[in-house]
Amino acid sequence: MRTVAEKQEMRRTIKRNKHEVYILSLEEIDNVFKCNASGKYVKDQWVKLKNKVEFSANYTAAGKDTVLLAKLIGDLGYGGTKAYLKRYGGNTHIILKGYPGLRKILTGTKYGIQNAKVIKMGLGKYGAVNAAKVGGVLTIILLSTYRVIDYFLKDNSTLNQLVGTLATDVVKVGLATGASVLAGSSVAALGVALSSGTATGAIVGGIVAIGPLAAVIVVGLITSYALSYADEEFRITENVIAVLDEIEEKGIQGIINEKKQAIVNKGKDLANDAAESIVNYTLENTKKILLKSLNDIFRKMVSPSIR
Repeated sequence: MRTVAEKQEMRRTIKRNKHEVYILSLEEIDNVFKCNASGKYVKDQWVKLKNKVEFSANYTAAGKDTVLLAKLIGDLGYGGTKAYLKRYGGNTHIILKGYPGLRKILTGTKYGIQNAKVIKMGLGKYGAVNAAKVGGVLTIILLSTYRVIDYFLKDNSTLNQLVGTLATDVVKVGLATGASVLAGSSVAALGVALSSGTATGAIVGGIVAIGPLAAVIVVGLITSYALSYADEEFRITENVIAVLDEIEEKGIQGIINEKKQAIVNKGKDLANDAAESIVNYTLENTKKILLKSLNDIFRKMVSPSIR
């Protein structure tokens, strides 16, 4: 049996952990957003903050990886750690030489390249690839959240605008993530090639340990910026939205019929141009023949007869 004091403590614990849960349908959530977003103050504040929110959504993953890289450098750099790869029992391991007591996270001297701690810290190829993939997923989630909020808070926004921007966002993030993974894997392969020899110096250790993650961050940032610039320069998102609007207005079959008619009209124009060219060629040659005949006749008439 519980004592009175224990029962009172349990009641207080229950009160402290009391939560209210509201279950809403999609229609009800839409109404809540519309009601809350109807105020001019909310919309004005969103206009002021949306660019910063979009920037944060795009580059939060890169910032997270940069912090991870700084931790990795701090853990390995201060202890004079040297890293290289070596195979034991058919499996590749990352060997850390230095003073384990000076390291806070990677306190061991040997780790498998797929060790959970190695991957979590972004160490080596698998760690860098994991960081790139996790960063890509995080960016998609943050950007999708931002686009949905912007859709509800922005006046005159359409569903096609939301779908079009989300589609190009996913493609850009996918390309940036792919480029990051390729860069990280390439640097990791370089580290394997260097460490397979006798070289185990600081430069080789840096390539093996932090090189792949650094490559993921740098290439990811450059690719993201380049894709954003290309999107604005060539108006890719705007064209995608325009296509969606056209599909909504005319329907798929209507667009197909329109394209077919355009091809037929183009064929007619080509046929007319060809016929016109043939007629012009015929008239031109006929004119030349007539002029030549008339010229011969005229010369015979004016020239004296030679007997």
